[in-house]
Amino acid sequence: MSRRLLSIERHQKIVEKVSVEEAIDFITLAKELNVSVMTVRRDIRELEKQGYLKLTRGGAYAQITRSIDILLSPRAEDQGEAKTIIGKYAASLIEPGEVIFIGAGSTTAQFVQYLKPDLNLTVITASIPHATFLAAKGFKVISTGGEIATDDIAQTGYIAHDNIKRFFASKTIIGTRGVAKDVGITDINSEIAQMSSLMVAQAEQVLVLADISKVGVKANYAICPLSDIDEIITTKDAEQAYLAECGDQCEVLVSE
Repeated sequence: MSRRLLSIERHQKIVEKVSVEEAIDFITLAKELNVSVMTVRRDIRELEKQGYLKLTRGGAYAQITRSIDILLSPRAEDQGEAKTIIGKYAASLIEPGEVIFIGAGSTTAQFVQYLKPDLNLTVITASIPHATFLAAKGFKVISTGGEIATDDIAQTGYIAHDNIKRFFASKTIIGTRGVAKDVGITDINSEIAQMSSLMVAQAEQVLVLADISKVGVKANYAICPLSDIDEIITTKDAEQAYLAECGDQCEVLVSE
């Protein structure tokens, strides 16, 4: 590593590594991050205080009490309250025994927090943080497999694509970077957009979680047209904007 990382960068890399490997040791981390063992220990203690990791003797393992996406994604703090409201409401729409796809991202990270273990769900997801959190809560979780995209700590690539096509779900729940009437829903990451698109195609019902900052936005990569969506779930302050943007192409639900 050619330079010393800032503390937030180290924290991101530590959580990313633990989320994948489950257990790591201080000496290995110190070498990889080009810092002292004391610095690594201090970083892990700080992450433990925040609820991301739990400190063990000689190392750290994933403490599944808080979504890792919140740390790894700078945008997670944007519209944070709205994302929580949207995620909680979306979780209330899930029925017992369903098979559902869940996309990666900071809004779906809030959604998984509110899913109830007694729903007896089968969850298919490419998000490593989502999968780890839900598995620890007792859900049946199927991971898509594939290469790991570091931006969202999500699995992508042809292996993930092929595995998604093996399933058909009652619902797909995804986030988005943009919702616009002429291009549909979009993302800035081509791989995440493709994964979301495949999940949309493999579900009976599609729920898109989107706060007010996404309305009218056109990101680089298309996921699907608005006509492929059943419901956009948003907050009260965004209702009229989404109704104007979406017209009769899909339903707009307001989080209660």
